[in-house]
Amino acid sequence: MECQFDRAVPARVGVEAEKWDLMKPGLSPDIVPLSVADMEFASPPAIIEALEDTARSGLWGYTGWGDRYFNALRGWMASRHRWEIQREWVVRVNGVVQGLNAAVRALTRPGDGIVIQPPVYPPFFRAVRDNGRTLLESPLRLENGRYEMDFQDLEEKLARPEVTALILCSPHNPVGRVWTEEELRRLGDLCLENHVLVISDEIHCDLIQPPFRHIPFASLGERYAQNAVTGTACSKTFSLAGLCCANMLVPDPDRKAALDAEVERSGCGTYSIFGVRALEAGYEQCGPWLDELIAYVGENHRYLRAFMEQHFPGVFVAPLEGTYLAWMDLRPLGLDPKEQARFLEDEALLYLSHGAGFGAPGFERVNLACPRSVLSAALERLLSAARKRGLAR
Repeated sequence: MECQFDRAVPARVGVEAEKWDLMKPGLSPDIVPLSVADMEFASPPAIIEALEDTARSGLWGYTGWGDRYFNALRGWMASRHRWEIQREWVVRVNGVVQGLNAAVRALTRPGDGIVIQPPVYPPFFRAVRDNGRTLLESPLRLENGRYEMDFQDLEEKLARPEVTALILCSPHNPVGRVWTEEELRRLGDLCLENHVLVISDEIHCDLIQPPFRHIPFASLGERYAQNAVTGTACSKTFSLAGLCCANMLVPDPDRKAALDAEVERSGCGTYSIFGVRALEAGYEQCGPWLDELIAYVGENHRYLRAFMEQHFPGVFVAPLEGTYLAWMDLRPLGLDPKEQARFLEDEALLYLSHGAGFGAPGFERVNLACPRSVLSAALERLLSAARKRGLAR
């Protein structure tokens, strides 16, 4: 029986989709993007129905959030992640990136040091630098084919007196790690010892491959929760990024008040009624759809790894524990990063997220949230182009 995720959806060309229409100019019209982290799948039917009902009403005025919204959010966090949240923790934002930037401005001072762990989501770098803070990098280590935190380096960086915050990516984009309870506690203890706030981006928290389990940092216990700001959204989970609906969860009342004030100062206090309705429908009705999606993404990752092992045996593809993003090292092809990008875009007709933006030139991030036929065709194009250069079997 045909899987719902095997069905191709129309390419989003001509509708100002960032992933399709807003790639860099001059690329071939035949290029296929496996780049921006949104899906090539339609959202779940229950969400589509909720949005259609809302659209037909013709009434789309200023929208806040109330009991139904919070109960959907609370129920989801409790059932999927074993985390009991409180209503007074919630700060509504249009997106987690907005929330991260607001948290940096509200909860640190100009010039403060903020630690990140590259290779990591490019907006982390900008959230520090663009807000006048000092960036400190504690790179992940690749040990025996698996990325690990460098706790020795973290211990040194977090002890510096100018460091007041760490931005955590959990699960980690792009390397696909789902941090264990032991890792999170060890990191949390270092931050507590050094009075360093944890700003945790957990936007990919629902996209976890079995047998792994996402553990919200703030769920580790009260002292960790009081030292944390957590960003969550249903945008990655249900393909809703364009609806601009996210939440920052802040158990400490003083930090919550400071973040509320900063979000208010930003002028972004109006939220989409469609985002609210989509979150409610998704969290209340779409768990089974998500479980099927996770299984499909896992199969896509296994397909990618097998293909690369067969035709590009020197290329490392990171194991996938969470997210729908594959991370691979194309440096064995022997191309410098600029030439590698040109080869992918002009010869293989593939638009990927290049590793330089994550702090890892020569690596590439591949979006696996697409029909297998799309992934297969993309890899065949890569293989054909590489063979013409003598770079593949």
